[in-house]
Amino acid sequence: MQTKKLISYLTCEKFEKDIFKIIEERYKCQTIKDTIIINIKDEQQIILFKFGVFICWDVEFENIKFFMDFIKEYEINHFNFPFIEELNYTQENEFKINFDTIYLNDLSSISKIAISQALAQNVKLDQFEKELLTSIENNSKIPLQLAHTGKINLTKKEISKKIGELFLVKSKMNLHYDLLDTPEFFWEYPEYESHYEKMIKYLDIKSRVEVLNKKLEIIQELLHVLGDEQKHRYSSFLEWIIIIFIAFEILINLKEHL
Repeated sequence: MQTKKLISYLTCEKFEKDIFKIIEERYKCQTIKDTIIINIKDEQQIILFKFGVFICWDVEFENIKFFMDFIKEYEINHFNFPFIEELNYTQENEFKINFDTIYLNDLSSISKIAISQALAQNVKLDQFEKELLTSIENNSKIPLQLAHTGKINLTKKEISKKIGELFLVKSKMNLHYDLLDTPEFFWEYPEYESHYEKMIKYLDIKSRVEVLNKKLEIIQELLHVLGDEQKHRYSSFLEWIIIIFIAFEILINLKEHL
């Protein structure tokens, strides 16, 4: 059979909580667990997740563009450059994945949701990887400064801002980390979990999550370094105040004796 396009889009941080209801007013839909299946026309379908991802099954470009324009006003923290992943799919007697083509033995909506769960996690992981890498690169000079000069060449305010930025990245990852776990969807449809597991393995998600954890550890180390520097500067500031007060008291005593 002819292969068809399967495209994953991550366009925002998340959609507004009533996004399913809004879509149902415009399209013919079916809601299953935490996903909504939008029937465009013929066999063209979009499967949308509330965490900013939707998967297009053989949807024409014009229909994708129209749908993206429609949901844009319901996006929270819209990305100027969406995360996009493309694969192909076709129907076969046995489920398998080979050379970016998924061979499906079942084209039911439930089967498509099972596959889409893995694809949605894949593009969300792309976002996490990019954000963590950017954060690490932006702060890579801090360890170099410590290695070469023994101190961090930042003001107290700049250090506080860096701590805030790094903490936001770390807390954001922790808050949304459950998105990378096996979805609750498979509690009700365990017969499709093997499809999901094969997709997870093909997309190398588990090893990428391990690398992500290592990068989070780097962020934590940077937070420790900056936190220690901030404490050191504050204690040094207090020490100087005490020294100044002692010196001032000595000068007063000398003046009285003289």
